[in-house]
Amino acid sequence: MEEIKHSHVEVNGLKLHVAEIGTGPNVLLFLHGFPQIWYTWRYQMIAVAKAGYRAIAYDFRGYGLSEIPAEPEKGGFTDVVEDTISLLDTFGISKINVADDLYELQFIIKKLISLFLRVHELKCKMHLHRFQAFLVGTDLGSFPAYMIAVLYPERVTGIVSLGVPFKLPGPSDARDLMPEGFYCKRWQEPGRAEADFGRFDVKTVIKNIYILFSGTKPPTAREDQEIMDLVDPSTPLPPWLSEEDLAVYASSYLKSGFLYPLQVPYRTLGIDCGITNPKVESPTLLVMGEMDYALSFPGNADYIKSDKLKHIVPDLETVFVEEGNHFVHEKLPEQVNELLINFLNKHIIGSLMQILSLPIMNLIKHTLVEVRGLKLHVAEIGTGPKVVLFLHGFPEIWYTWRYQMNAVAAAGYRAIAIDFRGYGLSELPAEPEKGNFMDLVDDVVALLDTLGINKVFLIGKDFGSITAYLVAVVHPERVSGLVSLGIPFMLPGPNCIRNDLMPPGFYITRWQEPGRAEADFGRLDVKTVIRNIYILFSGTEPPTARDDQEIMDLVDPSTPLPPWFSEEDLAAYASLYEKSGFRFALQVPYRSLGIECGITDPKVTAPTLLIMGQKDYLLKFAGVEDFTKSEQLKHFVPDLDNVFLEEGSHFVHEHLPKQVNELIINFLNKHCN
Repeated sequence: MEEIKHSHVEVNGLKLHVAEIGTGPNVLLFLHGFPQIWYTWRYQMIAVAKAGYRAIAYDFRGYGLSEIPAEPEKGGFTDVVEDTISLLDTFGISKINVADDLYELQFIIKKLISLFLRVHELKCKMHLHRFQAFLVGTDLGSFPAYMIAVLYPERVTGIVSLGVPFKLPGPSDARDLMPEGFYCKRWQEPGRAEADFGRFDVKTVIKNIYILFSGTKPPTAREDQEIMDLVDPSTPLPPWLSEEDLAVYASSYLKSGFLYPLQVPYRTLGIDCGITNPKVESPTLLVMGEMDYALSFPGNADYIKSDKLKHIVPDLETVFVEEGNHFVHEKLPEQVNELLINFLNKHIIGSLMQILSLPIMNLIKHTLVEVRGLKLHVAEIGTGPKVVLFLHGFPEIWYTWRYQMNAVAAAGYRAIAIDFRGYGLSELPAEPEKGNFMDLVDDVVALLDTLGINKVFLIGKDFGSITAYLVAVVHPERVSGLVSLGIPFMLPGPNCIRNDLMPPGFYITRWQEPGRAEADFGRLDVKTVIRNIYILFSGTEPPTARDDQEIMDLVDPSTPLPPWFSEEDLAAYASLYEKSGFRFALQVPYRSLGIECGITDPKVTAPTLLIMGQKDYLLKFAGVEDFTKSEQLKHFVPDLDNVFLEEGSHFVHEHLPKQVNELIINFLNKHCN
């Protein structure tokens, strides 16, 4: 907890206690409940700060170390809303100016975006708002979060509510239907809770409330009882709340007392806030513990699953956490943190990539790096110690990763993509016909050494995945994690691709014949060859020619490019293959696929994500689909997650960049230590 900084900030005439960790423009403001203070967010603050966010939590007025207003009995939820907005203003957390009628659009973003993103040659007007604050609330803190989203939608990037579906202060039929001894009703009576709490020291009051609120039923007393009487003094704290935690809460409430917390929320819950026809336009995540006593409130469980809630909060995602209770974020912090960070990344990166339908190329830096006697072309964007190395396939080059490089750099990673030796702008080895996969493995490791990178995430596509798997097996200490697009675990060798089980005209079999592909490709210009291969590899069936055909003959010249692949993209590929030719590209992967790599009993110990397009023609290779879903694959790659994208093709990362980027960034954040 030492890294969390504490200060007092003057807000609306009161000094509010503020806890803060992390830096950057993407801000989470945490709003606590009762009997909580900022400390309830201790796990979440550290987790989101590590994920590249600035985390702020404060004690509401009259709570913890914040000052008590002069007339606490006049307090209401609107005070908390105004305090929150004023706090955002004080910290300078607001929207970035709108840009319109521009040919050049700048996003000034640091940390998550961590670079200047510049869009050139926009051909239409764009009105783009970028907002800076996520609100995360629990219990009473969810009420002001929802109110701010309704009243100040321009200030809210997204909302996460723990335990409370959309509600506003005002009369409630549900509360009216609860028994007389229902804790909210009791605590709404002036003086009753004060007398009840006053029989105990503050620490015991907090302990009792934590015990009661951790149950599955709303605390309800008999007529001859008070709420504090519901707890047997011998009852232990919940196992996830320590005596040290209790001491922190107790020390803060010793200072503030319960005067304001009884006013807000309890004695103002039924006061109408004056909002009619509310709508939360911000993306919203509702996290409910399945054991939360709030689900037993009359109608609450049905409301959470209803169209009525979706009408008020259209962009709502609801997650039920199996063992979660009312304090789900303290009881199950790892689960909640993962949900929270995935949501944040989805609505930071996802919205950015949706807006930027074209990648931003001008900030990618290009260099030639001497590696094992050859100059390799290296493209790079982003900074920092968290590095992602992208390994292309065929007929690709570094450019195939244009969408992913920008996205992971925006998420705070250093993104590097290379042209393999003999590809694109990289030099051709002296004897390309002797090349094999181990050359690529050695190049990758040597490049990491040259750049001073000890450990890296590897992301491979097509034969680039085979290289990534080899590096992970031979040099496990250099690999933080691995993402493969379209290729389950396989190593070069006789059984890598079972050509013998495929038809004679199978494209790999044809291209493995020395001179055959060269003659086939040589009938056409380079641009047409790349066009044809992209069209063929975008299909659902492996390209297979008749005896009287060559592979290039399979494409009708009038066939258009896939709609997600532009003429500009094609030109980028063609210009680089015009330089390199296909000589090494036919050797590696195709003519070296069957060469044994000398590895016995291989194992990928790094966490691995396999992303497969459901329409990837590779699934029609003999045995591949069954292997992808088998336990045998898990033997080689024990820490494996498989994701199938329904519409995805062999070029799933170019075809569906938004979905792939989201999967990659969630994986990186999950496994980035």
